[in-house]
Amino acid sequence: MKKIELRGSHYEIGIQMGEILKRTDGYPPKYPKEVLEKSRPYEEQVRVYAPDLLEEFRGIADSLGIDYYIPVTLEATPYRFQHSSCLTMAISGKHTRSGMPVLARNHEWMEREGENLRLCYTRPDGKLRSMGETFHWPLVSRYGGVNEAGLALATNLVVYENSGPGIMMNLAVRWVLDTCETTEKAVAYLEKIPKVWGETYVIVDKENTIAKVESHRQKTTVTYTDKGFEFNTLLYDSPEMQQFTDQERIDSCIEYTSARGAFLNEWFHQNKGNITDPLIIAALKNHEHKMCDHKLEGLEICWSYLMKIGENSALVCAGRPCKNEFVEVDGA
Repeated sequence: MKKIELRGSHYEIGIQMGEILKRTDGYPPKYPKEVLEKSRPYEEQVRVYAPDLLEEFRGIADSLGIDYYIPVTLEATPYRFQHSSCLTMAISGKHTRSGMPVLARNHEWMEREGENLRLCYTRPDGKLRSMGETFHWPLVSRYGGVNEAGLALATNLVVYENSGPGIMMNLAVRWVLDTCETTEKAVAYLEKIPKVWGETYVIVDKENTIAKVESHRQKTTVTYTDKGFEFNTLLYDSPEMQQFTDQERIDSCIEYTSARGAFLNEWFHQNKGNITDPLIIAALKNHEHKMCDHKLEGLEICWSYLMKIGENSALVCAGRPCKNEFVEVDGA
């Protein structure tokens, strides 16, 4: 786990990323010309829905002296992407002992990637300050995080079929952290963007407004919860969204989704109003109900965290939570 501080204009942030990537093994990746050409329609979507991020790609390219479309292809398209799955839950401050809302997450991917966790503290000129997590290469991307306005979110991948050019989930999370102060604003952005894959976002803000956005190019549904608790893992929860998931994906995930869902609902019922950090961590570590299940490649956990909104802090675990410690870090 490494902390990275980025500040300035988006172009200057890109230059800073380039300096980091110069010291990173294997960068830049190599793509054939035809793949780089395929990234152009995705770049155009980013130009419409997250335009300043293109300046970061430009800064990376100029810093390294490489083709601009290499970082664009890496982070803005599905052509190099590996698939990951996750479990995310949001808890209202009405149900935590601290009185502050929490976003907690198990990021399920290959365990060895835990050593590549990067916590990016980003201060873009004219945008919101944030802390978010990414891997050692894609430094523009965020897979979850919290910003200075007290908004936190994370995304879970459900459908891997590429439905055409749009905004990849990793860039959507980053743009929300840069620009949205409330859950409602984040929801409005996620509703309007064209989707590449099928994803679910769990969002919570400092006012305890919690929403789950289940998205697909053909349809997006939004659920605002009034019970102070929401979660998602592996599959869509809304019946109207399940038509977009193929049977093979359902068959491979339903055992995990069902076990986790039953456990989390009962866990919240038993502990609401008195939820503490140790209780959340124990839930993330749970083996009996498949919260921390690492028998299948890709359902290992590369990192876990608790974003403690309003406390300007987070607890982060690099690697599986059942065998690694959570350490306290600064929030946004």
